[in-house]
Amino acid sequence: MARKRTKRPECPNCGHRLLAEDNYCARCGQENHTHKLPLRHFIVEFLAGTFNFDTKLLRTLRDLFVPPGLVVRNYNQNKRARYVPPLRLYLFTSVVFFIVLSILPEHERPVAPEGNERNGLKFTAGSDTIDSELMDLAERGALTDAAIDSVLMANGDDQPSDFERRLVRTAMEQNLGGDKRAQFDQRFMGNISKLMFVLLPLFALLLYLLNWRARGFFTEHLVFAFYFHTVVFALLLLRLLVNEASYAAVGITTDYTTLIPLLSLVYLPWAMRTVYGRPWWRTIIKTLLIVVVYSIVLGMALVGAAILTAIV
Repeated sequence: MARKRTKRPECPNCGHRLLAEDNYCARCGQENHTHKLPLRHFIVEFLAGTFNFDTKLLRTLRDLFVPPGLVVRNYNQNKRARYVPPLRLYLFTSVVFFIVLSILPEHERPVAPEGNERNGLKFTAGSDTIDSELMDLAERGALTDAAIDSVLMANGDDQPSDFERRLVRTAMEQNLGGDKRAQFDQRFMGNISKLMFVLLPLFALLLYLLNWRARGFFTEHLVFAFYFHTVVFALLLLRLLVNEASYAAVGITTDYTTLIPLLSLVYLPWAMRTVYGRPWWRTIIKTLLIVVVYSIVLGMALVGAAILTAIV
């Protein structure tokens, strides 16, 4: 049997006078009840405050997908109290994705026909001959600066710089695998998560430029960017979990490498159509422009993040 909470005539937090029917203080917003709370209250309050684990989350997830982009349109129409804020949901989803990615093991067994083996990042130092010589040195633990210089200069390169040596050493260490490979992958993923805070405004800027006649604020397009990338990370997280479940069940991994981009390409124009209300042919053209430009920038950013991880 649930205990009946006793209300107070004044707010214990700010002293504001309260009526008998007041459940919350009109001045500070604190709930009107005695300070003696059951354990269940603290658990619910923790989940609601940390993860917004209530009806808001379910409603937000529903309107993210049915139809795609409905949550963006409603949020920008100031119907916000019903949804988890876009930045909070994006941070939660992306953090969960990177945590799961970091703790899941890499499986070495063959993959199913529709997938590809997860090999992670793989680097080369130049031609097959150079890679073969450098890998041989790395396997023997003899990959010194002098050895790297000797191999590169013997194959026609000028005197290598310290920057080039770091890149070569990192490339060979990643190809060998082991602890250094795992450490590199962890640092690389950390840099990618930081990089997304630069790419997200860029994505919003592309939306803003292609929909300038809508005369909306830049923040409205930023809301779209946050929710869209939340969907992408959710799909990537689902792929990881399905892949792990497949391996646990039958010993075979199924990456579905092309499935996530395809689903994203279906979701993006559909969401843009819902939010901006433009004809389908215009929406598809704008989607293609965004995909081309954003893919180029994303590719350059990933290369830059890999180089930065290698030399720092």
